[in-house]
Amino acid sequence: AAPGVGKTYAMLSEAHRRVERGTDVVVGFVEHHGRPRTEVMLHGLELLPRREREYRGTAFTEMDVDAVL
Repeated sequence: AAPGVGKTYAMLSEAHRRVERGTDVVVGFVEHHGRPRTEVMLHGLELLPRREREYRGTAFTEMDVDAVL
């Protein structure tokens, strides 16, 4: 699992292919790491909102497992 080799991009490409074939696709969680090509691939896909958390005074977001289920 090397960074920057296109894993996320490949998964999003497959998501678009499946949407075109009529499959209901929902993105549960994705980190685009500021990569513009990856951000563009999110357009047209349904994204679940992230869950906001606070831990030891620091706010962050994570996958909302309840929304996924």
